[in-house]
Amino acid sequence: MRAIIGSCMIIGALLLWSGCEKEEEKVCTNSFVDARDGQEYCIVSIGNQTWMAENLRYQTDSNSYLNPLNPSTVNMEYGRLYTFSEALTACPNGWHLPTDEEWKSLEMELGMTMIAANGTNQRGVDEGRKLKATAGWDMSTNSDVEGTNSSGFKALPSGERNPSYGPYFELGKEASFWTATEYDTTGGAWMRSLSYDHAQITRNYFSQSFGYSCRCVQD
Repeated sequence: MRAIIGSCMIIGALLLWSGCEKEEEKVCTNSFVDARDGQEYCIVSIGNQTWMAENLRYQTDSNSYLNPLNPSTVNMEYGRLYTFSEALTACPNGWHLPTDEEWKSLEMELGMTMIAANGTNQRGVDEGRKLKATAGWDMSTNSDVEGTNSSGFKALPSGERNPSYGPYFELGKEASFWTATEYDTTGGAWMRSLSYDHAQITRNYFSQSFGYSCRCVQD
């Protein structure tokens, strides 16, 4: 009998520990209204930064696009895709396009090491999972890469725009975001991307003519 009771206590402790370790989805509790067009955005505080928890939807004069492949019901939720030059000025007053360093601060707040944050391509362990929304992504054969949205960032796979091909790619598979930092004078700029089949965050640079999503951070 003592052995049975002891086993039950161990199992119960393991279940309790497992429950404590599970990351819960963070729910939006604050919002911001863009005075330019009346659009309301969920916002979330991560460390000492405040981010929009939705993709920017503001229609600029040019070089911002809605992917026609998006179902009409999610077009606005997925936001617009912006060229780099357009993204630099697209955020509303009091907000700005985050720099490469501000993205690194976000990533390190989620647990990424400084060495990893300064690297390129896929970096970190599971920080991408913490940014990805729990729904809307294509299914992966690996359940360990599914989004938890424990950060409240709620990244959605809006894909990207490449004016030379397609022009739209990776809808449902990838979320790509511009930073405000140019790579060099050859026309590249730093960006971040999340993938449906990876748990990490990719840091890379691509042509400024590409169309990526924008997340604004508060000044």
